[in-house]
Amino acid sequence: MTRRRPTAVLALAVVLVLAGCTVGYQPTADASGPPDDDPPLGYYDGYWHNDTLDIEPEDGLSARETEAVVSRSMARIQRLRGLRFREDVDVEIVTRETFHEEFGDVWGEPTADQRRLDNVQHEALFLVGPDEDVFDVRQRNRGGVVLGFYQPSEKRLVIVSGNDPATLDDEVTLAHELMHVLQDQHFGLSSFDDSTLDSVNARNGLVEGDATVVEQAYERNCETGKWECVEARTASGGLPVGFHWGVYFLGYFPYAEGPNFVEHHRDRGGWTTIDQIYSDVPTTSAEIIDPETYRRDAYGEAVVEDRNDRSWERITVRNGAEAATVGEAGLTSMFVYTAYASSSPGVVERDAFRNEGPNGLNSTNPYTYDIEYASGWYGDRLHAYERGDRTAYVWNVTFVDRANATTFAAGYDQVAEYWGGERRSVEDGTVWTFDGADGPFRGAVWIERDGNAVMIVKAPSESALDDVYAPAETD
Repeated sequence: MTRRRPTAVLALAVVLVLAGCTVGYQPTADASGPPDDDPPLGYYDGYWHNDTLDIEPEDGLSARETEAVVSRSMARIQRLRGLRFREDVDVEIVTRETFHEEFGDVWGEPTADQRRLDNVQHEALFLVGPDEDVFDVRQRNRGGVVLGFYQPSEKRLVIVSGNDPATLDDEVTLAHELMHVLQDQHFGLSSFDDSTLDSVNARNGLVEGDATVVEQAYERNCETGKWECVEARTASGGLPVGFHWGVYFLGYFPYAEGPNFVEHHRDRGGWTTIDQIYSDVPTTSAEIIDPETYRRDAYGEAVVEDRNDRSWERITVRNGAEAATVGEAGLTSMFVYTAYASSSPGVVERDAFRNEGPNGLNSTNPYTYDIEYASGWYGDRLHAYERGDRTAYVWNVTFVDRANATTFAAGYDQVAEYWGGERRSVEDGTVWTFDGADGPFRGAVWIERDGNAVMIVKAPSESALDDVYAPAETD
């Protein structure tokens, strides 16, 4: 999950316990509360949403103080979201060093097939090269930007502190993570489709959007002084060495576009409508970007025919995905990364992606993933192949019309050129070759637009392209 701060990189509070801080409590309001059989939404376990606590967060919070802050925060979330917590919540607060040492594997280790398929789809987006591992890139990125996480499988909530000893740095981060607990207790966060990158971004658009809308309302009450909120001074830090903007933007999508999706549907049917969407979650990131297309059958499937030589074996995930789909969010990340990867001008300008004003990034809507090169996405499907330690892919990206497909293909050519590709026109399309000397990519890519579909084939060399995707037979 994500804290919305108008900084160069926005920190993340993710769904996956507060650990390390200390608070004794002294509520100034009556904490006796109403009868247990009918508590109002603004009350939880002896604390009202507007209670004032006599604590000094910089000094660390005792166990009793922590319990007070958590209970008050739960009362506030209930009041804002209109749902009750069904169980108490244990919170850990840990230092960032402890997070690095003890929680590096909390996101799980992918299987060999999952890792290969994930790497290939990120290579197709020109985010990681064939010698990089996107799992390691994500781990490195998280080390500098994660503020907390909730792990549904373990019912575990962890807050990461910027101080040592650890303190509860920011009550709003706590609120975001507690929202994930509330979601899990009502909707079961472990039950959604995780089969493709696009379905994960779509589902997270709902989950993170819901949590972020509540977080933003919570923060407004703190900033306006309506509520007293805990906030400690935090040691300054920077991005980890090797921070990857492209992978970050792809993962940040649910936080950027999810709130708009949630607000769009909540404004039309209230929180009850959002509750109902959890039983029929969005399946494409395009539905999150354009909320009016949710449940409108506006998107479909792209088709890939396997024409690979026997020497190339299709990569599928046991009991999982047989193909990859990156979605509109993935396409946008491919284009936007070129504006951040080096000092050279990108295919898109940063201003086309960033919602920036005189005070920096818009804190509630920092980025827009609706860019011209990805507009009109209808569906995409990528088949990955392997031969020894080499990989290849066949990728069909389909759009709603020829014009959108043409715009995407032209933009893709610019991305290929940006990464050092050498272009050669062939009878049935264009071949880009990469020698790898001046960039992270090597091999050859063939691209052809046919109507509203763009077919892209990657192989380790130009001569291997036909082995990966043999030309269609003609009568």
